Parts: sequence; C-alpha cells; structure tokens
Amino acid sequence: MKLTNYYTSILTLLLMAEMVVGTCESDRKLDCSLLGDLLEMAMKQKSPDKVCQCPRRTKIPAFSAMLTKSQTPQTNNAIKFDKAVTNIGNGYNPTTGIFTAPIGGIYHFTYTVMSKAGKYLVVYLALNNTKQQTTWLKGSSHETATTSIILNLKKGDQVAVKSADGIYSVHSDGNMYCSFSGYLIAQ
Repeated sequence: MKLTNYYTSILTLLLMAEMVVGTCESDRKLDCSLLGDLLEMAMKQKSPDKVCQCPRRTKIPAFSAMLTKSQTPQTNNAIKFDKAVTNIGNGYNPTTGIFTAPIGGIYHFTYTVMSKAGKYLVVYLALNNTKQQTTWLKGSSHETATTSIILNLKKGDQVAVKSADGIYSVHSDGNMYCSFSGYLIAQ
C-alpha cells in the first residue's frame, strides 16, 4: 500500500507540472528546475541505495564528431570522424571512427556525408559489422546526404559509418561537411 501511495504522489506531481510550468512564462526555467528537484528527492526516498533514479545529463551517452579532411577508407572500414565535438561517456573513438555503447539501451544515430565532385559515394551504418542502412550518392557536383536510425544496443555493441568500397572518397575539409552523432534515448 505504501508503494501505491508513493507512485500516486509522483503521478500527482507530474500532472501538476503543466500547471506549475504554465503559470509564469518568465520563470519557466526556475519552475522546471524546482519540479526536477522535487522529483529527484522523491525518487531518492524509494531507492534502496538512496541514489536518484532519474538519468542525469552528464551520464547520458552522447557524441557528435566531424570529419576535418577527405578520406578514402578501405572496403568495409570505418570513416574516422576525427574531431569529437561532444563525447559524453567516451563511447566514441575518433581514432577508429567507432562508437562503443557504454550502456545498453535505445540509441538514435545520424550521419551526414559529402561526395567528391562528380564521383560516386556509397557508405553504410553498421552495427557490429552488420549493415543497417546504406547511403548512395552520385551527381555532377558535390552531393550530400543525411540519414538517421534508431537502434537497440547492448553494452559493448559497436556502431560505425563504413565505406562500401575502397574506391569511394568522402569529401570534407576545415568546413566540416560530414558528421556522425548518436545519443541514448532510453534504457
């Protein structure tokens, strides 16, 4: 019965959140912060180790990496997006171009690639070396493509953007036309 009362209290707080947040437009950040603090305190009360059950921003795996120079990776090798802009949880390795899931869960990934002028480019997103999604480009000038996918990963699973054939070059330079990003949506 105590557990039912606890969850009823949490649900009541959540239902009242819209009223609290909607009352003062100028203090929206303050209201959200106070509500978050209340929820965190409530979650700590029922956790056996008194640790908050809410994920904190600094603990959610997320990365975004850019490509600073053109590459022609070998067939089925990862494109090494060499400039990590964000790497919370250190799951992305710019030396290898591979993201290794630090925790299991549902992840969202996206990448953008650019072909050399007038050349073909075929790349794919791989999960543990298995193709999940392919991008094919060919045009009279530089062409770009962006794609995204949601994957269910186990801890240690690896995700990378790979070249379909060693003859394809991914074009980039200091303007960083190409990127690879991912983040945890839910555990």
